[in-house]
Amino acid sequence: MSKFPYDFYYYGSRVKGDFTRASDLDILLMSVGEVLQSDIEKIESEFNESKIPYRVNISRRDKMEDYFFKLIEADLVKV
Repeated sequence: MSKFPYDFYYYGSRVKGDFTRASDLDILLMSVGEVLQSDIEKIESEFNESKIPYRVNISRRDKMEDYFFKLIEADLVKV
């Protein structure tokens, strides 16, 4: 992920420790500048081709409602 000009943060049940076998890995993408859809597709493709044993959910801060961001903000872990 370091080859992309964005900041990445883990959040959600896997970070808080209350996950189940079916839980996904939530990743928040944050950027000062524009987020390119082609980059999102490349990032998703890399995760789909990886050996991570669970689904990865990528969210974008610029598309996220402020109320939801406030709910997860305290749990963010920078990647």
